[in-house]
Amino acid sequence: MKRAGRLNDEDRKIWQQVARTVRPLSAPKPQTKLKTNLQAHIHLPPAPTPIIHKRAGDIQTRADRKVRRGQIQIERTIDLHDLTAAAAFATLKRRLLLAHECSHRTVLIITGKGQNLKGILRQSLPTWLNDPSIRQIISSTAQAHIKHGGTGAMYVFLKRR
Repeated sequence: MKRAGRLNDEDRKIWQQVARTVRPLSAPKPQTKLKTNLQAHIHLPPAPTPIIHKRAGDIQTRADRKVRRGQIQIERTIDLHDLTAAAAFATLKRRLLLAHECSHRTVLIITGKGQNLKGILRQSLPTWLNDPSIRQIISSTAQAHIKHGGTGAMYVFLKRR
């Protein structure tokens, strides 16, 4: 067996004949990027920011986790489907105040997701919950678990009377 680095005269002649026929490759063509359809992907908007309280008595500790585990029962459900924004806000306000008068603590508000997660009710709900007329009875809010509606619903925890 011959070593790879050493050629005899006959092999050197053959190599020179082959080396004369070699031509350099042309410059490589730049590859074009494939156009992707960005609208095919649905990107979820960030969850609404939680309501931050200054007094420790306003916060229900771990209440949203307990609801998700089934340790706390949802006492009232408010469904705002198929309502206009004005009618939905009036209904939400009336039913939240009624729930608070009935000493309910846990309310599930269902807005629906809307088309491409851009439903008017869904986007308006955090603003409505910060309205001064109902803000004073709300302890905290949390995004609903998938079994309760996921991004189309929200838990509202009411203060004690």
